[in-house]
Amino acid sequence: MKPTESPADDPSAIETEEAGGPDVLEYDDWRWHTEGKFPAGQPPEQGYVHIGIFVVWLAFHDMLDPNWVATAGAAKDVTAIRERRETVTALRDVTDGRLAGDMLTEEGAGFTGAYYAPEYGYARDWRKVFGRHADRYEIPDDWATYDRIEPLVELRYQQWIDAGRPELMPLTGLLSFLLRFFRPRIQKS
Repeated sequence: MKPTESPADDPSAIETEEAGGPDVLEYDDWRWHTEGKFPAGQPPEQGYVHIGIFVVWLAFHDMLDPNWVATAGAAKDVTAIRERRETVTALRDVTDGRLAGDMLTEEGAGFTGAYYAPEYGYARDWRKVFGRHADRYEIPDDWATYDRIEPLVELRYQQWIDAGRPELMPLTGLLSFLLRFFRPRIQKS
């Protein structure tokens, strides 16, 4: 399915949604990025790079559900990714450009749910590592990109484990940052 098509335009998307069930949590989808204010001149595939990088991290950590891998016919692609014989976005077509709960193990879904929340964890770290290029979808589909962000994702995973696997990542400094905006300001007389 092309990123500009809606599920109604593509019968396979409807089958995928039905196969995943109505309660499948979708964490991200490249169509969410390529519609609207997507930068002119960028190929739509660039809307999947950040998702693909995270899916590769999940693959390296055995957090892709083996049943999903088998059903999706992704075993060869996952092996090629683990051996770095494919690009980091090699699973884009197999995943239909999405990251969803039905693709993940219990551990993968737990960490993804805690860390991938919009503007909270992964997106914030993505911008921290890649700066303004992240918002312009200018990040290359290559292993150097993966190697730049992988240590930070690894750190967040360890922090999540150390925190007892909470539903949302405990980000140090986030509370004090938010309190600056919500504390009443004392006016000097």
